Amino acid sequence: MLTVQSSVEFTEARQQAFIEEWLNFFTGRPSELLSFEEVRENLRLRDSTYKGLQEIELDKIVGSTGRYRDFTRTFLPKNDTTSDRWRRVDVVSHEQGFPPIEVYKVGDIYFVRDGNHRVSVVRTHKAKTIEAYVIEYKTSVPIDKDDDLDDILLKMEQTEFFEKTRLDKIRPEQNVVLTEPGRYRLVKQHIAFHKYLKETECGCEISGEEAVASWYDNVYMPIIELIRQRGVLKHFPDRTEADLYAWLLLHRAELEKQTEALGYVSDEELIEALEEKTSNPFTRLIRLFRHKLDLQTLPLKAAQAKFLTETQLDKIRPEHGVHFTAPECYQLATEHITVHKYLQETEHDCEISFEEAVGSWYDHVYLPVVQLIRERKVLEQFPDHTEADLYIWLVSHRAALEEEKQAMGQIPNEKIIEDLEQAGLANPITRLIKFFRQKLNLQSVLVS
Repeated sequence: MLTVQSSVEFTEARQQAFIEEWLNFFTGRPSELLSFEEVRENLRLRDSTYKGLQEIELDKIVGSTGRYRDFTRTFLPKNDTTSDRWRRVDVVSHEQGFPPIEVYKVGDIYFVRDGNHRVSVVRTHKAKTIEAYVIEYKTSVPIDKDDDLDDILLKMEQTEFFEKTRLDKIRPEQNVVLTEPGRYRLVKQHIAFHKYLKETECGCEISGEEAVASWYDNVYMPIIELIRQRGVLKHFPDRTEADLYAWLLLHRAELEKQTEALGYVSDEELIEALEEKTSNPFTRLIRLFRHKLDLQTLPLKAAQAKFLTETQLDKIRPEHGVHFTAPECYQLATEHITVHKYLQETEHDCEISFEEAVGSWYDHVYLPVVQLIRERKVLEQFPDHTEADLYIWLVSHRAALEEEKQAMGQIPNEKIIEDLEQAGLANPITRLIKFFRQKLNLQSVLVS
């Protein structure tokens, strides 16, 4: 029989799921459970061993065999379709407990084979461990609980790269770390091509280790030294030197084709092309949002229409003038409104309509910032952007400052406007990028 307590606990779990997904959007942490089938296929897992009944850590359970779309990474329920089942399990947990779950173990993490709702319930009860029947799959890839599928693929590629090339043994001081799947394969192909060129040049066969050492000393390191001399990496705080090297590999052929100068595009010219990509800070900001939101194909007008349909802002505040120059910003503004609604309901302990939330957000969050932008004539420094674009930057920048200074709600609008004015077109999102890489306090995002 379902109880009032189980209803309250499920509602609280759903609210926490919403907050968790919103926070993960900003911090870049994985929100989705891992699919065991995808991991097994990509890691080519074959041999398994039954390990019997064990007490396992709940925070190391990060995936499932079939219900990975129904829960967040911490097994909070993402929708109401699981309500009845979740509440029944919750009632049983309070009255008599339940049998062990069944899991697969891969590396240092676990995937639920049977018992997703049990895991979800006991995690909301703040338990640290759970009994489970464990089947383990062996892998040489070092997987941990904070990895998403891309992280796992990267670690697999890195493991295979060093097993094949032995670069870490040949040049122990190396620091070839790539952050995108597929790049290790590209570098390995480049080493193989370098081996072919060396053998053609000398008319003799050289060993794989000789080719790796020659590539590292005569191809890779000269480009890395040039990247260091020019200070290019500071423009790409989320990337590594090896990432920039891989980018140069991909674009050398393109530039040589454009200039009809096969083999004559210098490393310096490639570095200059890379530097040109850092000239507009708002372009980098939008690229960051695009990566987070995965909205690469959504046209601007379609995003605007979707935003106005969902918010009814045209009807609620006909004079609004909210226009962004990139589709991702409309989605982010919708997220701001949604969280503002949650904060208002929490503060006043009552439910408000989405229409009320839109009006409140516009009057008390958006408009005060825009009025300051107008008073200080900040937009003159950014002729290719709108007041709404600057609002996006300022709101995110405020959160970064408040977290940095541990002063939630105490950073005035004038302060963040001054920071934008001083930054000009140089690099006003340095702090913002830092913010995306740290843990964010939810309320610091929208409190003004």
